[in-house]
Amino acid sequence: MRGNVWGWGPKGAAVSIWISLLLAAGAPAEGKESKPSLALPGKTFAWTFQADTLGQRPSHSVAFGGNWQVLEDSTSVEHPAAISRDVPRGMADSVAAIAPSVPRPRFLTQSDSDDGIAYHYLAFTRPTLEDLDASVRFRIRSGEIDPSAGLLFQMDPKGTSGYLVRVSGRTGQLAFHYLLYGKRRDVKFAKIGPLTPGAWHTLAVQRRKSLLRVLYDGKELITVRDDRFSRGTVGVWTEDDTLVDFSDLTATAR
Repeated sequence: MRGNVWGWGPKGAAVSIWISLLLAAGAPAEGKESKPSLALPGKTFAWTFQADTLGQRPSHSVAFGGNWQVLEDSTSVEHPAAISRDVPRGMADSVAAIAPSVPRPRFLTQSDSDDGIAYHYLAFTRPTLEDLDASVRFRIRSGEIDPSAGLLFQMDPKGTSGYLVRVSGRTGQLAFHYLLYGKRRDVKFAKIGPLTPGAWHTLAVQRRKSLLRVLYDGKELITVRDDRFSRGTVGVWTEDDTLVDFSDLTATAR
């Protein structure tokens, strides 16, 4: 009698191995992570921090040094009594009732000035983008060593390699760097002048293949051709004893 092909005879063993190979071909190897999916072109991501817990760092982020917290801007909406003075008679009560329910804008702050770490930065774990437009508003509140604020992009999943653009209050420059395994490397600089503590500014980047443009307060100041990194996430950066706030972080896949 012939043996069962699903048994352990010579034929059965061969067929069993062949089927196992077919099943394994379509599945990722055990322990190997697949690449994160890319954001679709035209998709815009905005970080308002409204869904995050106040006093904590944002969700889906990883911090490298510093004390990162989401805070509420208590000065953004006037007290209802003040608002009522500027509205027509008969509408004051309605305005006063609505005003407290309006969500106050939030921002991300880094408030550690003496932890002994040179670089403080926070990278988001998603989305993953290739070509992109990204920007962030910032205000440097204080800093004596080198008041700095920066925008990270094309960061790898571990948050240790990617691109960085930043402003330096010590040198009055806009700088383009890349990070490699947590080490910062200089690429190009442009003069911007002194920074006023507490004043809001905007950093922005545009990436199209190997062409990268850096804008400061809407003006393009640095152009670089570089293809060290082709995809990754975004984040924000400070260093030394800088205390800084970030808001209106956006990224659009191109």
